[in-house]
Amino acid sequence: MEVSATILNLIIKLCNIRKRMRWQIRCNYIGSNGDAIFNILFYDTYSNILKGDIAFEQNTEEVINFRFSGYEGDKTENITDLLLDLINHEKSLINV
Repeated sequence: MEVSATILNLIIKLCNIRKRMRWQIRCNYIGSNGDAIFNILFYDTYSNILKGDIAFEQNTEEVINFRFSGYEGDKTENITDLLLDLINHEKSLINV
């Protein structure tokens, strides 16, 4: 069970933009056909409050469900697209 390097790099980039955020990834479910469902959890470093939760399928990288503090975007189909949207959202908050 592996997550692509692209996804990991985007998660790291997102957390580098918002300095007080850490992340954790875990596999929640593996189906009989071997499909794995992963969750990426984002926490505030100091308060340990959950700031985001993204669930996606490993093989197709399809986003099943997500929520992220302060982000009101549409549900995207791909985890890479969602992470890029979140990076742009966080960058826009810095430039305000």
